[in-house]
Amino acid sequence: MRNERWVNRFHYAWNNTLFFDPLDVYYEPRADHFLASLDQRTRALFERSGIWWSHRHNGELPAQGWKIHVSAEPGRVREVAAKVIEYLTARRVDFKIALDVNIYEILNSKAVARGGGGKLVTIYPRDDDEFRTCLADLAERLEGIEGPYVLSDLRYKDHRTLYFRYGQFLNTHEIDVLGRRVPHIQGPDGPVQDVRRPGSAHPDWVAWPFDDWKPEEEPEGDGLLGGRFWVTGAIRFSNSGGVYTAQDTLDGDRKVVLKEARPHTNPNLRQAHDAVEIQAREWQFLNRLADEGSFPVPIARFQQWEHHFIAMEFLPGADIRAVLLDKNPLTRPGSDPERSVEFLGLYLDVFRELAATIHAAHQRGVVLGDFTPANVLIDTETHRVSIVDLEACRLLEPEHAAAEQALSRPVELFTPGFRLSRNKYRLTGPESDLFGLATSMAHFVFPIAAMSSLRENVLENFGVFFEALGWPDTVHRLITDLASARVSLPEVLEALADEEALLGAVRTPGAPAVDEARMGMARTETEVAAFVAAVADAERATLFPVDPFTHISNPLSLGFGASGVLWALNASGVPVEPQWRDWLERGIDGMRTEAYPDGLMTGLAGIAWAADSLGLKEQARGLLARANERAPEVGDHSFYYGLAGVGMTNLRFHLSDGEPRHLEAARECARALRESAVCEDGTAHWRNAFTREEPLGGLGYGQAGVALFLLRMHQVTGEDGFLRLGREALAFEMSRAGAGGDASDDREMVTFAQGGTVEPYVEVGAAGVLQVLLRYGDLDRARAVARGLDFRFSVLPAYGFGISGVADALLDAADFTGDPSYRTIALRQLDYVRTTFLFEPDPRFGMPREDGRRLLGVPGEGMTRCATDYLTGSAGVLRVLHRVNHGGGADFLLDEAAP
Repeated sequence: MRNERWVNRFHYAWNNTLFFDPLDVYYEPRADHFLASLDQRTRALFERSGIWWSHRHNGELPAQGWKIHVSAEPGRVREVAAKVIEYLTARRVDFKIALDVNIYEILNSKAVARGGGGKLVTIYPRDDDEFRTCLADLAERLEGIEGPYVLSDLRYKDHRTLYFRYGQFLNTHEIDVLGRRVPHIQGPDGPVQDVRRPGSAHPDWVAWPFDDWKPEEEPEGDGLLGGRFWVTGAIRFSNSGGVYTAQDTLDGDRKVVLKEARPHTNPNLRQAHDAVEIQAREWQFLNRLADEGSFPVPIARFQQWEHHFIAMEFLPGADIRAVLLDKNPLTRPGSDPERSVEFLGLYLDVFRELAATIHAAHQRGVVLGDFTPANVLIDTETHRVSIVDLEACRLLEPEHAAAEQALSRPVELFTPGFRLSRNKYRLTGPESDLFGLATSMAHFVFPIAAMSSLRENVLENFGVFFEALGWPDTVHRLITDLASARVSLPEVLEALADEEALLGAVRTPGAPAVDEARMGMARTETEVAAFVAAVADAERATLFPVDPFTHISNPLSLGFGASGVLWALNASGVPVEPQWRDWLERGIDGMRTEAYPDGLMTGLAGIAWAADSLGLKEQARGLLARANERAPEVGDHSFYYGLAGVGMTNLRFHLSDGEPRHLEAARECARALRESAVCEDGTAHWRNAFTREEPLGGLGYGQAGVALFLLRMHQVTGEDGFLRLGREALAFEMSRAGAGGDASDDREMVTFAQGGTVEPYVEVGAAGVLQVLLRYGDLDRARAVARGLDFRFSVLPAYGFGISGVADALLDAADFTGDPSYRTIALRQLDYVRTTFLFEPDPRFGMPREDGRRLLGVPGEGMTRCATDYLTGSAGVLRVLHRVNHGGGADFLLDEAAP
């Protein structure tokens, strides 16, 4: 379920700011936007709606129907916009149009969702007659103009700007248990999801709208692309075209890679190119670099229907992150000098090959332009390195004016955190590739280099990782010098030449001493809290800058929104300003509860928990009562989003005020869980709408969270049935545990995997399971799980899916077992958070400074922006720092219920 709350950061990291700023709220249209040339009377017919100008006047518009999308080629977008606006406003047809050419570029970019790509204008005809009339009239007016194919739609006849589908007109949607608004239309048997993906343009229960035309059926053909390539799989999809594996039937079914480009997508109006032109450039650079040995050899270039393809050599190998997770000792508990030496050998091989390959490209006058870890493949057997994706290459000094001048112009593609331009494109030369190599090799040591878009000194701080590996400081200095272009690539190759000396310099590092006075955790707590207070803004829709998931769920939630931040501040002894509390109260009073889910982390129950703690007693009980009405019917089992969390909230209110209705509501949640349990072989588990082959695991989504709630029910009521079912749930959770490796001794170590990846975190993984085992008194198995949490480093600092939550679970272990060594481990982890992640923002971000205090921000998920929410940002980190400094138990686990 964590993957379901991941939001594409593209629409939230579009500007050069410190926070995730939603494009539809913070973007200011250009002066020459698409309405700029209209007379005042016509402009008054529009209002802004996010990234659209909205022309909606029909009060009797149906909730759904056949709608039209207009796309446009880059060179004629203003012409298309003007013609469509003139036609539709004269007839008072409802429609919306993108704000300006910048938004047009974004809607057609590579990063936008394929279901929404290409839509310059969306038209909402009042009935089928108007639908057909609009299409016919616009087809005449836009004759001869092209646009990107709108993948979610059908094309109207042979007009390459007009597309249509059946779908939602009005904002009809359902709220899922995570709080996401899921668009729906009314089907013959009730609401169905309005699916916006290729091949879903026409529900089978809706009559075809034309009597005189239907699209011709595509001929079956032989299934070969370009007459020779048989597609065998997809590597990735994007709005501008996919990347596929295929067999070359003209070359003994040799495995190849096909790269697709869709016309008029990924446009750049400043450089006058689109995906097809970018692909043509890449083809030329592939040919230019083909004999270097580390780039794919080009095979063929062809067009299939309207799409363009290049076929190239398939290069075996794994990406850097996969190799890192498999080979890097820092990703495992304990210390292993032999593995560290082995990993350094691999690292030096990769470093040398990449430096030599980039240097060879530079000698041919080619700058790679957007070199990132995602462009590198490593053969884990031979350590051969390949560089793929040459879309951003350009020539430094073209020799032939006509043929090569175009190749010297930039494509303006870049990856924040791995390029000198950081958040805005800036034309650079070979030094940009040096920076890309430096950050990529830092990423190979530990994948947090993307934070360089927030902090320019991130690579300096990588010394902590090199020290933990015991590697010679020479390697770290090479990375920092490369990033600043203080060394050349030949100098790097010379420094890396004596591999034997570098491997021989690896030492066995000792565990860093824990000196709480030196760590300054109390000061750190104060400075994190000061940052949160400083960025509060009652004009902001979320009050505090938070994770993007808030913007597609709701602004008040406990896990991702304002109520969780306010709760954390209050629980940590930080004064909650009256205007912040008033903001929350107004939000609750104006709330449409049907627009919120029921659960703990994104729903009414969690908001109620926070509101009650902040003195909004009456409002809190109203919210919880509404959640209690719906949660049993919805039936989701989970602690973060479903019955277990709603039930736990009711127990918390019952313990607080003693009212029987809260206990009865908790019983109802437990009853629903008992009835939906899948019991077998002495275990119990639950499934929900997000469960695939295997039931979900962990505290947040899996069986451990249900087990915790059932334990609390037993402790409050004294009824053994709850305890039995809870133990069965915990037994199922533990039945899926795996044995960990690389322990420093022979004691058992237990780990938990989700989707094939070992996860140590609270939200999903070992830390959350540890917290439940401790509360069940199962100390032996708890110790085995805790051994798997004895590590210093993590890719995220957060509470839910990061190392702060792991530290919190280890503080639990210290409290429940009486073993102070767990606290020592937790302190090392929090010191890592303090020294590596927490930072004082650069003055360019314009943070307020009061009384000379330092303000320490926390990078959110994705590492390119800060967040302050409970699960992914400052609030959760603050809570663990407060616990270290002042004692107390874990949040929301209701230890006060224990006898």
